[in-house]
Amino acid sequence: MVKVSFIVSAYNIQDYISKCVQSLMNQTLEDIEIIIVNDGSTDNTFSEIEKITKEDNRIEIIDKNNEGVMRARETGYEQANGEYILFVDGDDWLDENAAEKLYEKAKEKDYDIVSFGFYFTDGEKKVKGISVRNDLYDNLKGDNFLVMVLTNKIYPPLWSKLIKRSFIKSNNVVFPNFIEKAQDLAFSCSLGIHYPNSCVIDDCLYYYFTSRSTSVTNTMSPIIFEVEKAVSFIRKQLKFNNMLKSYKEEFDFLAFYHLYWVNRRLIYDNNKFSKPIYKMWKSTGIDLRKNKYFNHLIMKESFKARVIIKMIIYNYTLGRLIVNFHGFYINILKKRNTFV
Repeated sequence: MVKVSFIVSAYNIQDYISKCVQSLMNQTLEDIEIIIVNDGSTDNTFSEIEKITKEDNRIEIIDKNNEGVMRARETGYEQANGEYILFVDGDDWLDENAAEKLYEKAKEKDYDIVSFGFYFTDGEKKVKGISVRNDLYDNLKGDNFLVMVLTNKIYPPLWSKLIKRSFIKSNNVVFPNFIEKAQDLAFSCSLGIHYPNSCVIDDCLYYYFTSRSTSVTNTMSPIIFEVEKAVSFIRKQLKFNNMLKSYKEEFDFLAFYHLYWVNRRLIYDNNKFSKPIYKMWKSTGIDLRKNKYFNHLIMKESFKARVIIKMIIYNYTLGRLIVNFHGFYINILKKRNTFV
């Protein structure tokens, strides 16, 4: 059996796909396969992939109509033969030791998932990212992985995880193909629902390319409202598995964090997304006053910030007035050379 299957999703990345695939071909672990899924590209991506294929018989190409990155990943998974799987975005690349290090770690204690570190990079400078928010974790069992993903302690992207293929198959883990944003969050929760044996390591093995202006992640557009679909998917998965009541506090925090908290700057800035984002969050009807994860999160903020956060969460109009007044007050003090 092949030890690691790399599944590369590719859509209109003719200038980037070669670097990505070269980093996989150069892996120190040779017992791998590289499955490249061309998701209906309209540029020369497919031609570039065909050129690369001639260099390595471990590469398989799947050419299909455009259906989105998650469906591309699922298509690659369905063809994979590896003991473990690593999903790769076709404009990113990996450290040449990635497969070897991750496979060796996975085999130490027969892990289902190994999460690892990464770099955000523009091709020249790089900034270290983290797979876990506070510390490293070895031998996470039971619901540890699920709770940590729900409460934003484990970073959700699939490209930061080596996953045992048989774990996905035996548990019929659902691929959320209908979501355009936060698909990885939804899928990571799908994995967690089945209680994987997992760990987190500090090695930075993945390079996430940040400079593409067309990237969904880097573009502010109405697609941010797709997160609601991801949150709804997670809720349905928990409910289907009779877990929603047991993990209500964790789920409520997840909904708040991804529907509101990551977008709070848009609300404070009062642009065209402000009120729709607030309404999207408010429609959940979630009450956070006794939520330990929420209270722990905002305790890191200043007293003024906590007042504003709580106010704008529960009353948009009044919260906006406070934000506007606070900004006006700060500008007056700056003009007087007074520090706030």
